[in-house]
Amino acid sequence: MADSDKLLSDPLLGSEKHEDDLLGSDNQAYKAFCRRKNLIWGTVCGAIVLAVFLSILLTLDIIDQGDSGDNDSTNFLYWCRGNCDIDVKPAYTMPGACLMGGGVDSDELFQWQIKNTNGGDFLILSAADYEDEYNDYVWDLSNQVGSTPVNSVTTIQVLNRDASFDETVLSNIRKADGIFFEGGDQSRYISWWTGTEVQSLLQGKVHNVTLGGTSAGLAILGNWVFSAEYGSINSYEAMADPYAAAVDIVNAFLHIPFLETILIDTHFQERDRMGRMSTFLARILRDNNLPSASLPIVRVLGVNEPTGIILNITSGDIRLVGEGHAYLCESDHSPNVCEPDTNLTFTKINCTQFDVGDTYNFQTFLRPPLTGADYVNSVVDGNFTDGTTVYGPYP
Repeated sequence: MADSDKLLSDPLLGSEKHEDDLLGSDNQAYKAFCRRKNLIWGTVCGAIVLAVFLSILLTLDIIDQGDSGDNDSTNFLYWCRGNCDIDVKPAYTMPGACLMGGGVDSDELFQWQIKNTNGGDFLILSAADYEDEYNDYVWDLSNQVGSTPVNSVTTIQVLNRDASFDETVLSNIRKADGIFFEGGDQSRYISWWTGTEVQSLLQGKVHNVTLGGTSAGLAILGNWVFSAEYGSINSYEAMADPYAAAVDIVNAFLHIPFLETILIDTHFQERDRMGRMSTFLARILRDNNLPSASLPIVRVLGVNEPTGIILNITSGDIRLVGEGHAYLCESDHSPNVCEPDTNLTFTKINCTQFDVGDTYNFQTFLRPPLTGADYVNSVVDGNFTDGTTVYGPYP
Protein backbone atom coordinates (compact mmCIF):
# COMPACT_ATOMS: atom_id res chain seq x y z
CA MET A 1 0.00 0.00 0.00
CA ALA A 2 1.32 3.45 -0.90
CA ASP A 3 2.01 5.80 1.96
CA SER A 4 -0.80 8.10 0.88
CA ASP A 5 -3.30 5.19 1.20
CA LYS A 6 -2.46 4.32 4.80
CA LEU A 7 -5.27 4.93 7.33
CA LEU A 8 -4.65 6.68 10.60
CA SER A 9 -7.01 6.50 13.55
CA ASP A 10 -8.20 9.82 14.95
CA PRO A 11 -8.16 9.33 18.72
CA LEU A 12 -10.35 12.37 19.27
CA LEU A 13 -13.31 11.29 17.13
CA GLY A 14 -12.76 7.58 16.71
CA SER A 15 -12.80 8.05 12.93
CA GLU A 16 -10.26 7.08 10.29
CA LYS A 17 -8.68 9.39 7.76
CA HIS A 18 -6.21 8.98 4.94
CA GLU A 19 -2.67 9.81 5.91
CA ASP A 20 -2.26 12.46 3.22
CA ASP A 21 -5.15 14.46 4.75
CA LEU A 22 -2.90 15.21 7.71
CA LEU A 23 0.07 16.34 5.61
CA GLY A 24 0.74 19.77 4.17
CA SER A 25 1.05 23.08 5.98
CA ASP A 26 1.88 23.21 9.66
CA ASN A 27 -1.62 24.19 10.75
CA GLN A 28 -3.65 22.04 8.32
CA ALA A 29 -4.20 19.24 10.86
CA TYR A 30 -5.30 21.72 13.50
CA LYS A 31 -7.82 23.32 11.13
CA ALA A 32 -9.23 19.91 10.21
CA PHE A 33 -9.66 19.02 13.88
CA CYS A 34 -11.47 22.29 14.56
CA ARG A 35 -13.87 21.70 11.69
CA ARG A 36 -14.69 18.23 13.02
CA LYS A 37 -15.19 19.52 16.56
CA ASN A 38 -17.51 22.29 15.38
CA LEU A 39 -19.52 19.80 13.30
CA ILE A 40 -20.04 17.54 16.33
CA TRP A 41 -21.10 20.35 18.63
CA GLY A 42 -23.38 21.75 15.91
CA THR A 43 -25.06 18.38 15.51
CA VAL A 44 -25.53 17.96 19.28
CA CYS A 45 -26.96 21.44 19.67
CA GLY A 46 -29.27 20.96 16.69
CA ALA A 47 -30.62 17.76 18.18
CA ILE A 48 -31.30 19.50 21.52
CA VAL A 49 -33.14 22.37 19.81
CA LEU A 50 -35.22 19.93 17.75
CA ALA A 51 -36.16 17.92 20.86
CA VAL A 52 -37.25 21.07 22.71
CA PHE A 53 -39.26 22.24 19.68
CA LEU A 54 -41.09 18.90 19.36
CA SER A 55 -41.80 18.89 23.10
CA ILE A 56 -43.44 22.32 22.82
CA LEU A 57 -45.57 21.18 19.86
CA LEU A 58 -46.74 18.10 21.74
CA THR A 59 -47.55 20.15 24.83
CA LEU A 60 -49.64 22.53 22.74
CA ASP A 61 -51.28 19.56 20.95
CA ILE A 62 -50.19 21.03 17.61
CA ILE A 63 -49.20 17.55 16.49
CA ASP A 64 -51.02 14.34 17.43
CA GLN A 65 -49.08 12.21 19.87
CA GLY A 66 -50.50 9.19 18.03
CA ASP A 67 -49.85 6.21 20.23
CA SER A 68 -51.11 6.01 23.76
CA GLY A 69 -50.17 2.72 25.33
CA ASP A 70 -47.71 -0.05 24.53
CA ASN A 71 -46.57 0.49 20.97
CA ASP A 72 -43.34 -1.40 21.56
CA SER A 73 -44.85 -4.89 21.82
CA THR A 74 -43.49 -7.56 19.51
CA ASN A 75 -47.03 -8.94 19.23
CA PHE A 76 -49.04 -5.86 18.24
CA LEU A 77 -48.90 -2.15 17.45
CA TYR A 78 -51.24 0.35 19.07
CA TRP A 79 -52.42 3.85 18.21
CA CYS A 80 -55.08 5.92 19.93
CA ARG A 81 -56.62 9.33 19.36
CA GLY A 82 -58.93 11.12 21.77
CA ASN A 83 -59.54 10.42 25.45
CA CYS A 84 -57.46 7.27 25.44
CA ASP A 85 -57.13 6.97 29.22
CA ILE A 86 -60.82 7.53 29.95
CA ASP A 87 -63.20 4.57 29.62
CA VAL A 88 -66.66 6.08 29.15
CA LYS A 89 -69.87 4.11 29.60
CA PRO A 90 -72.46 5.19 27.01
CA ALA A 91 -76.08 4.96 28.17
CA TYR A 92 -76.63 2.58 25.27
CA THR A 93 -75.00 1.33 22.07
CA MET A 94 -76.79 -0.09 19.05
CA PRO A 95 -76.00 -3.50 17.52
CA GLY A 96 -75.64 -3.87 13.77
CA ALA A 97 -73.26 -4.87 11.00
CA CYS A 98 -71.44 -2.73 8.43
CA LEU A 99 -70.38 -4.64 5.32
CA MET A 100 -67.82 -2.75 3.20
CA GLY A 101 -66.63 -4.34 -0.05
CA GLY A 102 -63.07 -2.99 0.10
CA GLY A 103 -61.12 -0.17 -1.50
CA VAL A 104 -62.92 3.17 -1.15
CA ASP A 105 -64.78 3.57 2.15
CA SER A 106 -68.31 4.92 2.54
CA ASP A 107 -68.67 7.91 4.85
CA GLU A 108 -72.35 7.10 5.29
CA LEU A 109 -71.59 3.59 6.49
CA PHE A 110 -69.01 4.78 9.02
CA GLN A 111 -71.27 7.61 10.20
CA TRP A 112 -73.98 5.02 10.94
CA GLN A 113 -71.54 2.94 12.97
CA ILE A 114 -70.24 6.03 14.77
CA LYS A 115 -73.81 7.01 15.65
CA ASN A 116 -74.43 3.52 17.06
CA THR A 117 -71.29 3.88 19.19
CA ASN A 118 -73.06 6.76 20.98
CA GLY A 119 -70.01 8.67 22.15
CA GLY A 120 -68.12 5.58 23.26
CA ASP A 121 -64.82 4.03 22.24
CA PHE A 122 -64.35 3.00 18.60
CA LEU A 123 -61.88 0.14 18.00
CA ILE A 124 -60.24 -0.84 14.71
CA LEU A 125 -58.65 -4.29 14.63
CA SER A 126 -56.13 -5.03 11.91
CA ALA A 127 -53.93 -7.86 10.75
CA ALA A 128 -52.76 -5.92 7.70
CA ASP A 129 -49.20 -4.97 6.84
CA TYR A 130 -50.03 -1.26 6.78
CA GLU A 131 -50.41 0.93 9.84
CA ASP A 132 -53.15 3.11 11.35
CA GLU A 133 -55.27 3.96 8.30
CA TYR A 134 -58.53 4.73 10.10
CA ASN A 135 -57.91 6.65 13.34
CA ASP A 136 -57.94 10.14 11.83
CA TYR A 137 -60.71 9.25 9.37
CA VAL A 138 -63.10 7.98 12.05
CA TRP A 139 -62.18 10.73 14.50
CA ASP A 140 -62.78 13.48 11.94
CA LEU A 141 -66.09 11.96 10.80
CA SER A 142 -67.30 11.73 14.39
CA ASN A 143 -66.52 15.40 14.97
CA GLN A 144 -68.46 16.70 12.00
CA VAL A 145 -71.50 18.89 12.62
CA GLY A 146 -74.50 16.77 13.45
CA SER A 147 -72.47 13.75 14.47
CA THR A 148 -71.88 12.33 17.94
CA PRO A 149 -68.16 12.55 18.73
CA VAL A 150 -66.61 9.31 19.89
CA ASN A 151 -64.63 9.27 23.12
CA SER A 152 -61.61 7.69 21.43
CA VAL A 153 -60.50 5.87 18.31
CA THR A 154 -57.97 3.06 18.73
CA THR A 155 -56.25 0.90 16.14
CA ILE A 156 -54.58 -2.34 17.21
CA GLN A 157 -52.53 -4.05 14.53
CA VAL A 158 -51.94 -7.65 15.59
CA LEU A 159 -48.68 -9.21 14.43
CA ASN A 160 -49.11 -12.83 15.49
CA ARG A 161 -51.30 -15.23 17.48
CA ASP A 162 -49.60 -14.29 20.76
CA ALA A 163 -51.34 -10.90 20.58
CA SER A 164 -54.62 -12.74 21.26
CA PHE A 165 -53.45 -13.40 24.81
CA ASP A 166 -52.18 -9.90 25.58
CA GLU A 167 -54.20 -8.06 28.21
CA THR A 168 -53.89 -4.72 26.39
CA VAL A 169 -55.56 -6.22 23.32
CA LEU A 170 -58.23 -8.00 25.37
CA SER A 171 -59.06 -4.99 27.55
CA ASN A 172 -59.52 -2.77 24.50
CA ILE A 173 -61.95 -5.26 23.01
CA ARG A 174 -63.86 -5.49 26.30
CA LYS A 175 -64.38 -1.73 26.52
CA ALA A 176 -65.08 -1.16 22.80
CA ASP A 177 -68.46 0.33 21.89
CA GLY A 178 -67.97 -0.19 18.15
CA ILE A 179 -65.53 -2.51 16.35
CA PHE A 180 -64.32 -2.42 12.75
CA PHE A 181 -62.10 -5.05 11.08
CA GLU A 182 -59.59 -3.69 8.60
CA GLY A 183 -58.64 -5.40 5.35
CA GLY A 184 -55.47 -7.36 4.66
CA ASP A 185 -55.37 -11.14 4.96
CA GLN A 186 -58.33 -13.02 6.44
CA SER A 187 -56.20 -16.11 7.04
CA ARG A 188 -54.43 -14.18 9.80
CA TYR A 189 -57.71 -13.32 11.52
CA ILE A 190 -58.82 -16.95 11.30
CA SER A 191 -55.57 -18.60 12.37
CA TRP A 192 -54.59 -16.05 15.03
CA TRP A 193 -57.98 -15.57 16.69
CA THR A 194 -59.91 -18.83 16.37
CA GLY A 195 -60.22 -20.61 19.70
CA THR A 196 -58.90 -17.65 21.72
CA GLU A 197 -60.50 -15.19 24.11
CA VAL A 198 -60.44 -12.64 21.29
CA GLN A 199 -62.97 -14.75 19.40
CA SER A 200 -65.22 -15.22 22.43
CA LEU A 201 -65.07 -11.52 23.35
CA LEU A 202 -65.98 -10.51 19.81
CA GLN A 203 -68.87 -12.96 19.73
CA GLY A 204 -70.09 -11.49 23.00
CA LYS A 205 -70.15 -8.05 21.39
CA VAL A 206 -72.39 -9.09 18.46
CA HIS A 207 -75.68 -8.32 20.20
CA ASN A 208 -74.50 -5.13 21.92
CA VAL A 209 -72.41 -3.07 19.50
CA THR A 210 -72.08 -2.55 15.77
CA LEU A 211 -69.40 -4.61 14.07
CA GLY A 212 -68.04 -3.75 10.65
CA GLY A 213 -65.41 -4.88 8.21
CA THR A 214 -63.88 -4.14 4.83
CA SER A 215 -62.20 -6.53 2.39
CA ALA A 216 -60.66 -9.35 4.49
CA GLY A 217 -62.34 -7.84 7.54
CA LEU A 218 -65.71 -8.29 5.82
CA ALA A 219 -64.98 -11.83 4.61
CA ILE A 220 -64.76 -13.09 8.22
CA LEU A 221 -68.31 -11.95 9.06
CA GLY A 222 -70.21 -14.60 7.06
CA ASN A 223 -71.45 -18.00 8.20
CA TRP A 224 -68.75 -19.62 6.06
CA VAL A 225 -65.42 -17.98 5.29
CA PHE A 226 -63.08 -18.26 2.33
CA SER A 227 -59.97 -18.62 4.47
CA ALA A 228 -57.27 -17.57 1.93
CA GLU A 229 -55.01 -19.89 3.94
CA TYR A 230 -53.53 -21.20 0.69
CA GLY A 231 -53.61 -17.94 -1.20
CA SER A 232 -56.20 -16.32 -3.41
CA ILE A 233 -57.84 -17.86 -6.48
CA ASN A 234 -59.59 -16.33 -9.47
CA SER A 235 -62.91 -17.34 -10.98
CA TYR A 236 -61.66 -19.46 -13.84
CA GLU A 237 -59.19 -21.35 -11.67
CA ALA A 238 -61.94 -22.09 -9.16
CA MET A 239 -64.48 -23.22 -11.76
CA ALA A 240 -61.82 -25.43 -13.42
CA ASP A 241 -61.18 -27.29 -10.15
CA PRO A 242 -63.61 -26.67 -7.28
CA TYR A 243 -61.33 -28.67 -4.98
CA ALA A 244 -58.13 -26.79 -5.72
CA ALA A 245 -56.13 -26.24 -2.52
CA ALA A 246 -56.88 -22.51 -2.53
CA VAL A 247 -60.65 -23.15 -2.43
CA ASP A 248 -60.55 -23.49 1.34
CA ILE A 249 -63.87 -22.82 3.09
CA VAL A 250 -64.08 -22.82 6.88
CA ASN A 251 -66.98 -22.49 9.27
CA ALA A 252 -68.11 -19.21 10.80
CA PHE A 253 -65.64 -17.19 12.84
CA LEU A 254 -68.53 -15.13 14.25
CA HIS A 255 -72.25 -15.88 14.31
CA ILE A 256 -74.09 -12.72 13.28
CA PRO A 257 -77.88 -12.65 13.05
CA PHE A 258 -79.26 -12.78 9.50
CA LEU A 259 -75.89 -13.84 8.06
CA GLU A 260 -76.33 -17.47 9.17
CA THR A 261 -76.94 -18.74 5.62
CA ILE A 262 -74.43 -16.50 3.83
CA LEU A 263 -70.77 -16.56 2.73
CA ILE A 264 -69.41 -13.11 1.79
CA ASP A 265 -66.95 -12.28 -0.99
CA THR A 266 -65.34 -8.87 -1.53
CA HIS A 267 -63.75 -6.65 -4.22
CA PHE A 268 -66.40 -8.38 -6.23
CA GLN A 269 -67.10 -7.14 -9.72
CA GLU A 270 -63.78 -5.27 -9.88
CA ARG A 271 -61.89 -8.58 -9.58
CA ASP A 272 -64.45 -10.63 -11.55
CA ARG A 273 -65.31 -12.95 -8.66
CA MET A 274 -68.75 -14.25 -9.64
CA GLY A 275 -67.23 -17.51 -10.87
CA ARG A 276 -65.29 -18.20 -7.70
CA MET A 277 -68.25 -17.19 -5.50
CA SER A 278 -70.44 -19.65 -7.43
CA THR A 279 -67.77 -22.28 -6.77
CA PHE A 280 -67.80 -21.44 -3.06
CA LEU A 281 -71.57 -21.93 -3.10
CA ALA A 282 -71.18 -25.31 -4.80
CA ARG A 283 -68.57 -26.45 -2.28
CA ILE A 284 -70.70 -25.45 0.74
CA LEU A 285 -73.64 -27.40 -0.63
CA ARG A 286 -71.63 -30.46 -1.57
CA ASP A 287 -69.37 -30.66 1.49
CA ASN A 288 -72.19 -30.17 3.99
CA ASN A 289 -74.80 -32.38 2.30
CA LEU A 290 -77.03 -29.41 1.73
CA PRO A 291 -79.74 -28.40 1.18
CA SER A 292 -81.43 -29.99 4.17
CA ALA A 293 -84.62 -29.60 6.14
CA SER A 294 -82.87 -27.31 8.60
CA LEU A 295 -81.03 -25.32 5.91
CA PRO A 296 -83.01 -25.51 2.67
CA ILE A 297 -81.23 -22.64 0.92
CA VAL A 298 -77.57 -21.55 0.97
CA ARG A 299 -76.57 -18.03 -0.09
CA VAL A 300 -73.47 -16.10 -1.09
CA LEU A 301 -73.09 -12.32 -1.07
CA GLY A 302 -70.66 -10.38 -3.28
CA VAL A 303 -69.96 -6.73 -2.43
CA ASN A 304 -68.25 -4.32 -4.81
CA GLU A 305 -65.37 -2.10 -3.71
CA PRO A 306 -67.14 1.26 -3.31
CA THR A 307 -70.26 -0.39 -1.90
CA GLY A 308 -71.39 -0.63 1.72
CA ILE A 309 -74.28 -2.55 3.24
CA ILE A 310 -75.86 -1.47 6.51
CA LEU A 311 -77.52 -4.41 8.31
CA ASN A 312 -80.00 -4.01 11.14
CA ILE A 313 -79.47 -7.23 13.11
CA THR A 314 -82.74 -6.76 14.96
CA SER A 315 -85.00 -6.73 11.89
CA GLY A 316 -82.77 -8.09 9.12
CA ASP A 317 -83.27 -4.95 7.03
CA ILE A 318 -80.37 -3.89 4.81
CA ARG A 319 -79.61 -0.73 2.86
CA LEU A 320 -76.92 -0.15 0.25
CA VAL A 321 -74.75 2.97 0.57
CA GLY A 322 -71.69 4.35 -1.20
CA GLU A 323 -71.46 3.49 -4.90
CA GLY A 324 -71.78 0.40 -7.05
CA HIS A 325 -73.58 -2.90 -6.60
CA ALA A 326 -73.94 -5.99 -4.45
CA TYR A 327 -75.01 -9.48 -5.50
CA LEU A 328 -76.93 -12.10 -3.54
CA CYS A 329 -76.97 -15.57 -5.12
CA GLU A 330 -78.65 -18.68 -3.71
CA SER A 331 -79.42 -22.29 -4.44
CA ASP A 332 -81.88 -24.82 -3.09
CA HIS A 333 -80.18 -27.69 -4.93
CA SER A 334 -76.75 -29.29 -5.10
CA PRO A 335 -74.37 -28.55 -7.98
CA ASN A 336 -74.64 -30.84 -11.00
CA VAL A 337 -70.93 -31.69 -11.03
CA CYS A 338 -68.55 -30.65 -8.26
CA GLU A 339 -65.54 -32.96 -8.07
CA PRO A 340 -61.75 -32.64 -7.74
CA ASP A 341 -59.83 -31.95 -10.94
CA THR A 342 -63.10 -31.56 -12.83
CA ASN A 343 -64.76 -28.50 -14.35
CA LEU A 344 -67.69 -27.24 -12.31
CA THR A 345 -71.22 -27.60 -13.64
CA PHE A 346 -73.82 -25.78 -11.57
CA THR A 347 -77.02 -24.59 -13.22
CA LYS A 348 -79.95 -22.41 -12.16
CA ILE A 349 -78.22 -20.25 -9.56
CA ASN A 350 -80.72 -17.55 -8.61
CA CYS A 351 -79.16 -14.10 -8.18
CA THR A 352 -80.31 -10.62 -7.26
CA GLN A 353 -78.36 -7.51 -8.21
CA PHE A 354 -78.71 -4.53 -5.87
CA ASP A 355 -77.91 -0.90 -6.54
CA VAL A 356 -77.00 1.83 -4.05
CA GLY A 357 -80.14 3.06 -2.30
CA ASP A 358 -81.87 -0.31 -2.56
CA THR A 359 -83.35 -1.92 0.53
CA TYR A 360 -83.95 -5.59 1.24
CA ASN A 361 -84.50 -7.94 4.14
CA PHE A 362 -82.21 -10.80 5.17
CA GLN A 363 -85.00 -12.44 7.15
CA THR A 364 -87.64 -12.86 4.47
CA PHE A 365 -85.29 -12.62 1.46
CA LEU A 366 -88.19 -11.08 -0.45
CA ARG A 367 -87.37 -8.29 -2.86
CA PRO A 368 -89.58 -5.20 -2.53
CA PRO A 369 -90.99 -3.68 -5.73
CA LEU A 370 -88.59 -1.40 -7.58
CA THR A 371 -85.65 -2.79 -5.61
CA GLY A 372 -82.93 -4.87 -7.22
CA ALA A 373 -83.18 -7.14 -10.25
CA ASP A 374 -83.48 -10.93 -10.29
CA TYR A 375 -81.69 -13.10 -12.83
CA VAL A 376 -80.23 -16.61 -13.21
CA ASN A 377 -76.63 -17.77 -13.66
CA SER A 378 -75.50 -21.17 -14.90
CA VAL A 379 -72.02 -22.69 -15.04
CA VAL A 380 -71.42 -25.58 -17.45
CA ASP A 381 -68.08 -27.33 -17.83
CA GLY A 382 -66.19 -24.59 -15.99
CA ASN A 383 -67.69 -21.57 -17.79
CA PHE A 384 -70.80 -19.44 -17.58
CA THR A 385 -73.19 -20.41 -20.34
CA ASP A 386 -73.59 -18.23 -23.41
CA GLY A 387 -76.19 -15.56 -22.86
CA THR A 388 -75.75 -15.53 -19.07
CA THR A 389 -75.79 -11.99 -17.70
CA VAL A 390 -73.17 -12.77 -15.07
CA TYR A 391 -73.43 -9.48 -13.17
CA GLY A 392 -77.07 -8.68 -13.81
CA PRO A 393 -78.89 -6.10 -15.90
CA TYR A 394 -77.70 -2.93 -14.15
CA PRO A 395 -74.73 -1.25 -15.89
